[in-house]
Amino acid sequence: MSEKSRKMSPPYRVLLHNDNYNKREYVVQVLMKVIPGMTVDNAVNIMQEAHYNGLSVVIICAQVDAEEHCMQLRGNGLLSSIDPASGGC
Repeated sequence: MSEKSRKMSPPYRVLLHNDNYNKREYVVQVLMKVIPGMTVDNAVNIMQEAHYNGLSVVIICAQVDAEEHCMQLRGNGLLSSIDPASGGC
């Protein structure tokens, strides 16, 4: 395995989509449960951005981690997707 292949793996964004079903407090709780190191302040900001703009970036990380976070968010009833983050780190 070359070092280059690990370095070249692009970062992915985990996106939270607004929905009309979950209460804001629940969204904050799920974000804090699913995303390592998520603080209340960050979770509230992400939830509010998704609420007002329809979409919010939850975290930017490696693709395998992004997929896991997305699956966990969906498993808790939130609308989530991932896409490649533009630009480099």
